[in-house]
Amino acid sequence: MPLHVTKYERFQGADRNDLALAALEVCRAAREADGVTSSRFYWIDPNEIAILIDADPGAWGPGSAAQPSSRGASAMFALADLARNTVNETWMDARAGEETYRLAQ
Repeated sequence: MPLHVTKYERFQGADRNDLALAALEVCRAAREADGVTSSRFYWIDPNEIAILIDADPGAWGPGSAAQPSSRGASAMFALADLARNTVNETWMDARAGEETYRLAQ
């Protein structure tokens, strides 16, 4: 299952509690999506958070067929008002990595 990793750096002057609540809302909205297994956020340091979303292939994120719900889109814009997205990565598990490698042969 792909793991979607995003990191956000707090804008100067943005309230840390508001940032945490916005990240929590993104996680809650993501968990409502079909194919999402889990979604949690973590503090990296006092000014940066990471959101990790575990989902079925194609169920979440850029390039997937899934469209965000209105709640999900609203949550993402609220987060963007408080922090700058610095990382947006999709990590594949070992099996998917091996399958991709074999396809390239």
